[in-house]
Amino acid sequence: MSLGERIVDAIEARRDRKRKSAPGAHGDFYRHGGNELLYDVPVTTGSLVIDAGGYKGEWTATMIARYGCRSEVFEPVPSYADHCKRLFGRNTLVRVHAAALGGSSRITKFSFAANGTSEFRTIEDSDIVEAPVVDVSQIFEQLGEETVACLKLNIEGGEYEVLDRLLDTNQVIRCKSLLIQFHHQPEGWEQRRKDIEARLQGTHAREWCYPMVWEKWVRQNHV
Repeated sequence: MSLGERIVDAIEARRDRKRKSAPGAHGDFYRHGGNELLYDVPVTTGSLVIDAGGYKGEWTATMIARYGCRSEVFEPVPSYADHCKRLFGRNTLVRVHAAALGGSSRITKFSFAANGTSEFRTIEDSDIVEAPVVDVSQIFEQLGEETVACLKLNIEGGEYEVLDRLLDTNQVIRCKSLLIQFHHQPEGWEQRRKDIEARLQGTHAREWCYPMVWEKWVRQNHV
């Protein structure tokens, strides 16, 4: 192992120790497997996943490598969307959309903060990125009757409108599983989260939950 590789390993080990020592749900998530939990979903070769909040494409890249599934990636930040397009190149299993997933189609402004970029909070001195938002219901309509093996939502507050839209249209039943990262935004998020959880229980069972970090829901057999 080269000196550079040893340095990288040491940095990663230190980062891992720091994550696992964190208090509360955040530390619990990493102590119980961390990001590995996000790859344990009911996905098989050729099935479809939706990666909303694609960032730099890590989740989709791992899912493609492990399962040979297909992925629709939604990433509104132009630099990250371009990165994903370069990363997946001519890979026919992946389609990258330079847009956010939402409850309605519109053009909006995002306050840029790396993987915390959000439409729903203003960060002092941050750059403003204007990007399209695509109605999740339209995306599901374009997919026909195809089942979504996993819908991953890490969209900095946009998850509430996406889930409300899928529940209102009853399209949520087409998701075999959901990985959701809820956020403390926009205003009224506490009640919206409670309402969504109550409604989701009609079609899905929550398999595990690290509150406001990540949680996994799986479609119930009777649906």
